Amino acid sequence: MTNKLEKKELEEPDKLTVLFLKIRFFIETHRSKIYLGAGIAAVIFLLAGGIYLYRANYENSAAGFYNGILTAHAKVGSPAGDEALTKGLKELISKYPRSNSASLGHYRLGNLSYSRRAYNEAEASYHAFIKRASPDNDLIALAYSGLGACAEQKKELKKALEFYDLAMKTKAASSFEGVNYFNIARVYEGLKDNKKAAEFYQKALLKTTDPVRSILIKRKLSLLS
Repeated sequence: MTNKLEKKELEEPDKLTVLFLKIRFFIETHRSKIYLGAGIAAVIFLLAGGIYLYRANYENSAAGFYNGILTAHAKVGSPAGDEALTKGLKELISKYPRSNSASLGHYRLGNLSYSRRAYNEAEASYHAFIKRASPDNDLIALAYSGLGACAEQKKELKKALEFYDLAMKTKAASSFEGVNYFNIARVYEGLKDNKKAAEFYQKALLKTTDPVRSILIKRKLSLLS
């Protein structure tokens, strides 16, 4: 019985050989489609690699440009170097508009514009930064605060409240609670809503660790009571 089985197995084609023949037949039958698919895959791979390398080089070039601008400004300082910094940031945004560095450039331009009281320009820059920045970027909270400050300076107090409220809803809000509460309280004070102003000054006091600011808030609360 054993001999018969062994003889039968010897007479059967090798399974690996059969599989190889099937694969060979499939390749020969569908040769053109396989070549086309392999060609498409190679093109996609090359394109993906090229895009990655281009993007990496683009970001590195933008970062180098950005760091050069900041280094030059650090040597001169503010306000003497602010004009050159503003010019450099605008050039950065023009040359590398889709880069992360350009996004930061919009934020810095907002601060520079605010410092020279160009509030409309500052607002445009802060909005541009918020539009381009990653949702988890901590600077978004400060950009909304900057928009609130611009609105305050323009006497648009209700609009300022809206921006400060947006700042409180960002992921980084907890890091700036004391400042935001103080800002909101100041706006309510400007709106002559003493009850709301006192409420937010009290919240600011609980979050403030700066002794000088604590004294200021306590004086505000005393005047509002």
